Amino acid sequence: MTIPSFTAAQLAAGAPGPETALTIGVLDGVHLGHQALLQRLRDEARKLALSPGVVTLHPHPITVLRPEVAPSYLTSLEDRMELIRAAGADWVVPLTFTGEVSEVECEELAGAFYDLLRMRLMVLGPDASFGRGAPKDTVDRMRKLGADLGFEVVQIEPLMHDHERYSSTAVRRALADGDMDRVTSLLGRRYTISGPVVHGFERGRTIGFPTANISVARDRALPGIGVYATRARVAGHVLKGATNIGRRPTFDAGHISIETHLLDFEGDIYGERMDLEILARVRGEVRFESVAQLKAQIAKDVDSARNLVP
Repeated sequence: MTIPSFTAAQLAAGAPGPETALTIGVLDGVHLGHQALLQRLRDEARKLALSPGVVTLHPHPITVLRPEVAPSYLTSLEDRMELIRAAGADWVVPLTFTGEVSEVECEELAGAFYDLLRMRLMVLGPDASFGRGAPKDTVDRMRKLGADLGFEVVQIEPLMHDHERYSSTAVRRALADGDMDRVTSLLGRRYTISGPVVHGFERGRTIGFPTANISVARDRALPGIGVYATRARVAGHVLKGATNIGRRPTFDAGHISIETHLLDFEGDIYGERMDLEILARVRGEVRFESVAQLKAQIAKDVDSARNLVP
């Protein structure tokens, strides 16, 4: 099977001018392991006067290979591409992963990179595998193909954190546990969720703690249900916040919502984009027997958030 025409068109459209060095993968979250890969890519590219770049797969291959599994992304595609560039890539080509693409052999993909992206160096992670069946001998096959076509292959060593390899899975696990210190140590930055401020039920306003609700994509990975100390950037303001990520069990136990009480702020920010850094977990979600109990706890949560956010 040759590569699909749509795939070839995507590669050709994203081709930079000079000869290139590249890596391929999802790179969801662009954690410190990914950042080490991208730095090595940039360093090796400089030695050969090549332009370093990334072919990032989207959606995640699991959506095609195991459609019953819903993916959970640490970053949107747009944010991922921005983070990849910030970590050292000169260019990023998003490659749409489809059923057709899943049937393409790794040699055919690499051949397309060689022809369409003028790849002369491939830098791969410690567990690199791509192409049909994601073969475990991908790196060996790339070295053989590189010898035939004329490109080099470099594979980096694993990067470890607390006896565990850096991975998007490790970040998601820590996020689900609400362990924001560990999330930060794996990502090398605060975990941030973003979205427009939307109208909610406005119950917070009626009990003295108005909230700004944001809408995020359904496939976005969220911290475990609970209350968090947060820092919000919205409409030119940087504000401390106490954020509830949960189902509001005291009221209706509905869908998961993200509601932030912004400290020392009043204003109309509906429709504005809010970037919300999740700094620390304050407590888990609790169902209160009365609104009075809820108000008393929220007051404590606000005090905690004020002390936890620098």
